Amino acid sequence: MRVGMLDLPSVPSTATHEAAGLDNLAKLKQLDDWLWSKPEHPGLMPVHQATLLVKQGIDDAQHGNLGGLEQIREGIRLEPTNLVLANAYRMVVFGLRRDFLASARRESMVVPHFPPELDRQPIVFFEELDRAHPSRETKLHLALAWVDEMLLFPALEIKAPSSVQAVDLLTSVIDHGNSLYVPALYARGLNHLHRPARLVWPESIKAPRDAAVEDIAKCVAIGRRLRAGSSRLQATLAMSLGDSYVKSGKLNVARSWWQIAQNLCHDTDLQAAIRRRYQWQNEEILDRLEEELDRGRSELDHPMTDLALMWN
Repeated sequence: MRVGMLDLPSVPSTATHEAAGLDNLAKLKQLDDWLWSKPEHPGLMPVHQATLLVKQGIDDAQHGNLGGLEQIREGIRLEPTNLVLANAYRMVVFGLRRDFLASARRESMVVPHFPPELDRQPIVFFEELDRAHPSRETKLHLALAWVDEMLLFPALEIKAPSSVQAVDLLTSVIDHGNSLYVPALYARGLNHLHRPARLVWPESIKAPRDAAVEDIAKCVAIGRRLRAGSSRLQATLAMSLGDSYVKSGKLNVARSWWQIAQNLCHDTDLQAAIRRRYQWQNEEILDRLEEELDRGRSELDHPMTDLALMWN
């Protein structure tokens, strides 16, 4: 498939929404909206035990009862491949850990120790879940849990091994029967995109310079083939692909993809992000992009690992 003069990878005509992880997006959004709705105004939703447990756990945890985290985990164990439920758990834990670290900084705590309910979560839970119910979904969330760790602890000695761990897990998903699975492809592509260009990353197999381009371009091609995803998701993928081309040194192609992203979605924040990119000159573009990506990783109120982007 081609976009103007820009080539995208070929996608098999037999590709399906299920194989790409892009099926039932409207239902996923409905469930996600219901989980995060106020307890007194939950709205209508087909109720299952798993979703009830997760919603009650979210409400409890947000009101300071960390015992609600176990309720969420119980619900996920009943539906271990449900992306929305597992994503909700990661986001709840991420928010609680973020707030704890912020409080520790205000109190000048030298070595903050998480309470037992948050210690090594959500990684430990998803390791347990993947052992009991191995699937592309459980491995995806385990990989994203490692990225969550990287976002909360951006020091290089934590960030680098966490990124490598995530990429290894995502590669195991993609290389074992899930070559079209967009959530894993995009997550792996973003890992490569966000690695500093001037640092050698400590990984067992060195990633090629265009590793991010390869994964994210495949996501764009799959989305176009299946006509799946909101305009915001399509634009976000296109903008990320442009960023990836900066990393691989193809600046004109990068700007072309930014223009495609600009035409796809007119959300204010996305348009502003693209306008900033247009202002960068060739000699500074890589440094400015890395500053932009640094700001994105530091946005802890809306972490980049939130899978809600897929269905919103």
